[in-house]
Amino acid sequence: MSYKLSLLLSLFFMVQVFLFQGDLCFVEAIHNELDAVALTASYKISMCGYVSEELREFVRKEAKAEIYTVTPSASFGEALTFSVYRDYRPFVISKENMRISVTRTAIVGYFN
Repeated sequence: MSYKLSLLLSLFFMVQVFLFQGDLCFVEAIHNELDAVALTASYKISMCGYVSEELREFVRKEAKAEIYTVTPSASFGEALTFSVYRDYRPFVISKENMRISVTRTAIVGYFN
């Protein structure tokens, strides 16, 4: 009889562990996706010098994310800092949405 109770309790904890592991995997996958999109965005910002509407649409389409600039504007040779972020609703890590973001810096005109 006691082994049945211990089996039920262990299954309850195992489900929580699996959900936590799922959250960690999703957070890692989202972060990797944002990192790849931020790298492409950095290249495009370096080429044109600002965050264009076309770039915003690219980030929305590819990563279902948003982009905002920390540095408002930059001229040739200056650094422009931007962040790409996405909200994630975790299973067990938190009861509220988590904002996963990647911050990068692009030097305007570096790839010209």
